[in-house]
Amino acid sequence: GSPFQTVNHAMGMIAPSDENPLTIYLLEGVYSPSTTGDTFPIVMISNVNLAGDSQDTTTLDAQQILRVITMESCDNNRISDLTVTGGLAYISGGGMYIESSNPTLTHVTISGNIAQTRKGGGMNLMESNPTLTHVTIANNITEAFGGGINMYESNPIFTNVMITGNTALLGGGMYIGGSYNLTLTHVTI
Repeated sequence: GSPFQTVNHAMGMIAPSDENPLTIYLLEGVYSPSTTGDTFPIVMISNVNLAGDSQDTTTLDAQQILRVITMESCDNNRISDLTVTGGLAYISGGGMYIESSNPTLTHVTISGNIAQTRKGGGMNLMESNPTLTHVTIANNITEAFGGGINMYESNPIFTNVMITGNTALLGGGMYIGGSYNLTLTHVTI
């Protein structure tokens, strides 16, 4: 009834807690600097979920200005039914940078993101154990490690995940360092 103008504005206006987690619902459309005035990266906080209409109709597009989503030391997060694109990071995690967090991603596409100099064009995981279900990581680029996804000391659970068309010096689809217990079920790389 009274939507917030931008995703980051909504993030600043809510007060989630362990007892009262909140969901920011995104209608269909492109959320970007030029269309909605959104600023990036979207900095996630604990107990907040982002839910789009569908991964085909709801898009977070950073328009190659900065990374799309940053998540550090967060608990109890779910990101669903949207596309993450147009991210640009100078070091790591063009689309998403996840550190010390264990989010759930469902029906998400991470595509068309760039990590210029280091790692994780689509996604960079540091000491995190996310659960990804029905996720596509495609057409992301980095100059070094993990075009699609880079993980360090992380043990994600992937179910029905497609990793395709990503580019890197090492590990075009996925680069794994110090991650010994990841679970891959119905995954195509």
